Amino acid sequence: MTASHDLTLSQAAVDTHPWLADGHLLPTDHTPVDTHSALVGGHLLTVSQARPEIHTRGADGHLLPTDQGSSDIQTQLVGGQPSVVPPDPQAKQVPMPNHVAPSGWVELRITADLFARAQAERIAVNNLLRTSDHDLFGPIVANLEETERLCKLALRRCYRKVVPASLRNLQKTEPGLGEDSFARILGHLGDPLIATPHWWEGTGSNRVLMQGEPYVRTVSQLWQYCGHGRPGRVSKGASAAELAALGSPTLKMLVHLQAEWCMRQQGRYRNLYAATRQAVENKVHSVPCVRCGPSGKPAIEGTPWSAGHQHAHALRIVGKEILRDMWLARKEEEGL
Repeated sequence: MTASHDLTLSQAAVDTHPWLADGHLLPTDHTPVDTHSALVGGHLLTVSQARPEIHTRGADGHLLPTDQGSSDIQTQLVGGQPSVVPPDPQAKQVPMPNHVAPSGWVELRITADLFARAQAERIAVNNLLRTSDHDLFGPIVANLEETERLCKLALRRCYRKVVPASLRNLQKTEPGLGEDSFARILGHLGDPLIATPHWWEGTGSNRVLMQGEPYVRTVSQLWQYCGHGRPGRVSKGASAAELAALGSPTLKMLVHLQAEWCMRQQGRYRNLYAATRQAVENKVHSVPCVRCGPSGKPAIEGTPWSAGHQHAHALRIVGKEILRDMWLARKEEEGL
C-alpha cells in the first residue's frame, strides 16, 4: 500500500558526513572535517544548458524567482554553498555508465518547488483567515486550493515522465513512500546515482558558475549531500564552507519527513525503525547533549538518551536506508 503525502516546510537538524560531496580533495585552507563547498547534488543539464557562464540565470537556464538574488543561485539550483576551488581532475571517480537517465530533472525540480510554494501559501492564508469571514475571502482560498491542485498534478505528471523505472518501482512497492513526497525528494536531489559537480570561479560581478563532468557518486556522498552523513549542528558564526558541509537543509527536511511517513506504515522501514529504537533504548550520552537538555542546559555525560533523541536517531537511520535503496535501484538499473 502506498500513499501520497503533503509535506510541510518545517526543517530538521542537519547532519554531515566525512566523505567529500563531490569526491574531490579539500583545499588547503579547509579543516579535515566534511565539506560540501565543491558540489555534488546538481542536475544533469541538456546540451543547450551546459554553458560556461551563468550570471543572472540559474544552472538550469531559467530565471530565478523574484525573491532570490544572483548570489543565491548555487543554493537554490545546485545545492550547497559556492566554492572558488574547481574539482580536482586527479580525483578517482567511477566511470559513467553507457546509459544515462533521461533528461528532465530540471523540470521536476521546478514542479516540486512550485508545489511546495503553492502548498505553503495555501496553509499560510488559511491560518491568517482562521477567524475571518470566509464568505468574503472564500474565492481567494478557492483559487489557492486550485493552484495547489494544479501544481500537484504537474508534479505527478513530470515525475512519471522523468524518473527512471527503477525508482518508480521502489516507490510503488515500499509502504510509506508516497508519490508526491518521493517526487519532491527527487526534484531537489536529481539522479541519486549520477552527480554533476558545480562550483564558482571569480568574485563579485565576475563570478561565474562552472559545471563539471557528471560522474557516479558513492552512497556516502549521497548521504552527505542529503544531510544524513555524520551528525553535526550549525554553530553561530559558521563559515559558508562549514554550512555547506552539513548538506542540503531542504533535502534533510524532505528525507526526514519521508522517514516519518514510512515509520507509520507496516513494512520494512517500520521494522527498521522499531529495531533501531530498541537498540538505543538504554544508550547513554558520551558527550553533553543539547537535544536532551533544557535550553542552555545540555544533558551531561552518562545520562540516558531521551525518547525524543531515540526517535530522531531511528528516523535518521530510516532516512539513510531510503536513500541507500534509491541509490542501489539506480545502480542495478545501470548495470554497475
